[in-house]
Formats: sequence, C-alpha cells, structure tokens
Amino acid sequence: MNLEEMSDIMKETLGLKDNIVGVALFKREEDIPKDLESLERPFNYCQMIQTARLNGESFLAHADYHKCKGGASGLGLMECPENIASGSLYFDKLHKCETKAVGVSMSASMPRLPAGSTVATYVAPLDKMVVNPDVVIFVGNPLQARRITQATMYKNGGRSTFNTAGIQSFCVDATSSPYMKGEVNVSLGCDGSARNAGLDDDSVVVGIPFGMMESICTVLEEHYQDWDAFMRGWQAAVKKEAAEIR
Repeated sequence: MNLEEMSDIMKETLGLKDNIVGVALFKREEDIPKDLESLERPFNYCQMIQTARLNGESFLAHADYHKCKGGASGLGLMECPENIASGSLYFDKLHKCETKAVGVSMSASMPRLPAGSTVATYVAPLDKMVVNPDVVIFVGNPLQARRITQATMYKNGGRSTFNTAGIQSFCVDATSSPYMKGEVNVSLGCDGSARNAGLDDDSVVVGIPFGMMESICTVLEEHYQDWDAFMRGWQAAVKKEAAEIR
C-alpha cells in the first residue's frame, strides 16, 4: 500500500476533508533528498503541520528554522531550553502550574527525542511525500480518533493509553510520543497550537507511527462501514423510541 492509497483510505473512511500529514525525522544530512529545499524563514512546528494539512505545503526545517524551541527540543533537534527545563516558562509566563517544581516535573515527563538525534524535520501532505514518514498526523473530531483506536485494537485487542498534558501537542504528543513508543497517541491540543497555528477548540490531534499505517488502513477499509452502520442504526432506534414515547 503506497502513501497515496493510505491517504485516500484515511480520508474516505474517516470523512476527513483536509490533508493527512506525514513527518519524517532525518537523522543524518545525507538522508535528506537533494531536491528538498529548506525553509527560508523560521516557522513553528505546529504551523508547519497545519499549513501542510490545510494548504498542501511542504517544509524541510533544520533546528535554526524551528521558531518554537520547545517544539524543536521535543523533536530531538536541540537541547531542551533552560526556561522549559527549569519550569520557569510554565510557571512564570504561561501559568500552567502551581510552582516551578511542578513545571520541572511537567517538562521532565515529556517524551522527547534525545538532543541531536534529529538533524531536520520534513513535513508534507502524506500523498505528496518523497520519502516514507516516521509519523502520520491528522486533526479531527473524537469520532475519527475513536475509529483509529478501534482499528488499532481490532487484531490484537488490549487498550490504548494516551499521553498528553495540554502542552506541546503537535510536537511532543503527536510526533515524539508515537515515534518513541510505537503507539498511536491522541492529543487534546495545546494553547500554543491554538494561538500560533489556529487549532480549533473542538478538534483532537492524532499521531500514528508509520509502521502501523498499513494495518490500520486495511482494517478501516474493511470494517468502518459496519461500525458506522451499527452506531447509526442504534441512534436511529433511540430516536424512534423517543418519538413513540412522545
């Protein structure tokens, strides 16, 4: 199954109108395709994802072209900035915690890639990528996230455990966490991505390790109509019963 097929299946089965986004984390300069052009000015990582999603643009960015250094450190492009590691940003500026010590705990708990392990990020619509991604991201509603969760459970069962804190959603929650843990992660978004990249209040952000994509897409393609028919049928029965009672 190629990238275009995966993108088409995701859009069709989940009812997504926007682009599915792929992210590649390059470990060495020699791994970067020669025809990819670097950014000309810094962008926030969440802006890259949102612009790829909504406008179909692609971005190759080294550390210096990641405007948000918290995001860059989460992706392994640089050391964690001192104001984040110390808890100062979360306590003094963003007022996300009661004390700096709590801010330190929040920072230390984030699944970050080791500093320097990534030399550049490549963000693009999934069906336009020139290399396979490491992580696939989409922005959707809770039902769409539920269908992905059900697709991951279909063959092996178990439970999904999501890792999120309402902070660093696109970079840490939807990229680093799936990449490091090899598991789908659903993020509730963050105030930074809402302010800087226009993430709306009703959406969640879903990050999928690329290695799971073919299995997920196969299950979605074969079973999403059954799931929807069951759900819609139940809803119709409830509405009918309520109408009869009235």
